Amino acid sequence: MRLLTRYLLKAFLGPLMLCLICFNAIFIVFDLFGHLSRFIDSGLSVWDILRYYGGVVSMYSHWFLPASCMLATLYTMWQLSHHSELTAMRASGISFRSLTYPFLGVAIAMSLLTLVNSEFIAPEASTWSERLKESSFTSVNSDEKKNFQYVDPSTRRSWIFSAADPSTEQTMSHPSASVEVKQDKDGVNVWGVRTTKAEFLDGVWWFQYPQKITFDIDGQELHAGGASGHETPPTFVPMYELTETPRAMMLEQRDWDFFSLADMYHYLKAKRVHDHGKWYEFYYRIAAPWACVVITLFAIPAGISTGRQSVIKGVILALTAFFSFYAVTLVLKFLGHHGVCPPVIAALLPHLIFLLLGFMMYKKLT
Repeated sequence: MRLLTRYLLKAFLGPLMLCLICFNAIFIVFDLFGHLSRFIDSGLSVWDILRYYGGVVSMYSHWFLPASCMLATLYTMWQLSHHSELTAMRASGISFRSLTYPFLGVAIAMSLLTLVNSEFIAPEASTWSERLKESSFTSVNSDEKKNFQYVDPSTRRSWIFSAADPSTEQTMSHPSASVEVKQDKDGVNVWGVRTTKAEFLDGVWWFQYPQKITFDIDGQELHAGGASGHETPPTFVPMYELTETPRAMMLEQRDWDFFSLADMYHYLKAKRVHDHGKWYEFYYRIAAPWACVVITLFAIPAGISTGRQSVIKGVILALTAFFSFYAVTLVLKFLGHHGVCPPVIAALLPHLIFLLLGFMMYKKLT
């Protein structure tokens, strides 16, 4: 890495980290005003409180990161331009494009970080935090068991759990009471199986002492018998024909906002969902992380304006672009949710439009 690149990264990453810390700290402080007394009364440990805020903050990272990129870029470009460092660098034969590559590289990295967070970290962390909040901060691990039913539209099999905790994939993999599975064909039950205990291990459901269920022509249950016709069936039997997974069952109880991108796609395809709002959220989840790049493209020329002409002018330009971007996003979100505009266009169009506008402003400087 060249010395100049390291210098620019150091000048940019400092303000970026400061902005991220400030945004998260302000959010946490305001939230503490409403929950501090409940934390004290419930006797939560410091670790649980930190984990709670980690889950809450992770859901808002796609707002904090673009705003932090904008402010950090404005400040850094103002510093470099105000002290004539940009002029000196360009006079040395370094192109403006090369000078801004570190900022754009960090913006891309922040976009990828946001994508990874929304896919692998935020869904589980936010779900845990939401469960803790719903329990009034009195318990961390919910042991609540309840009757639970799941119907897979693709296989037309229905699952009936006497007692299960569908809050997480792990708890769903180990129901604590009997399980019954019935196969439907043309609206009539044709076969089934029940067990006193089930476990999902290594991608396969295992049933303890499974009993086959037979039905008459009208789908009424006749009797239950051993799974393989023997008087003493094996203790645990692998049920390879049952392809439904605990994760798919768990997602039936999870808030849509806490789905990962992969979960959204599989759910929409498996359920053959035609809801415009849900399809919009799926496409927006793909586009949202790249707001860091869009905002940074606007902030670079705006930051130079703060150094060359007026600080106020550059700040107003950047803020106008920032709020215009999200205003257009909200308008198209409304249109996408109501089917006026195709969901994929409504979700991607604001990013494409402002990316093009930002690139045009950036191009004028190069």
